[in-house]
Amino acid sequence: MLRVTLTEIALFAAPFIVFALYLRFGRGVDSLLAGWTTLSFGVCALIAVALVAASLLFVEATGRGGTTGAYVPPTWKDGVMVPGHIE
Repeated sequence: MLRVTLTEIALFAAPFIVFALYLRFGRGVDSLLAGWTTLSFGVCALIAVALVAASLLFVEATGRGGTTGAYVPPTWKDGVMVPGHIE
């Protein structure tokens, strides 16, 4: 779950980082906040939300295994934890 959360945070931050790098190296803006307009911030936010939504849809579409059958919760057998599974 931590991997998924970190992936979503990275995907959300990516457009802002890319635009900041473009401002610094493409336009040569030295100030940290110079060049950030409301429009550019809004566009970055929309792209970020679209990336996160697309990744969540992708994970939902490809992440599931077989869900037919009965779920058996994790149990202890002979001192060993047997993970939950679907029978």
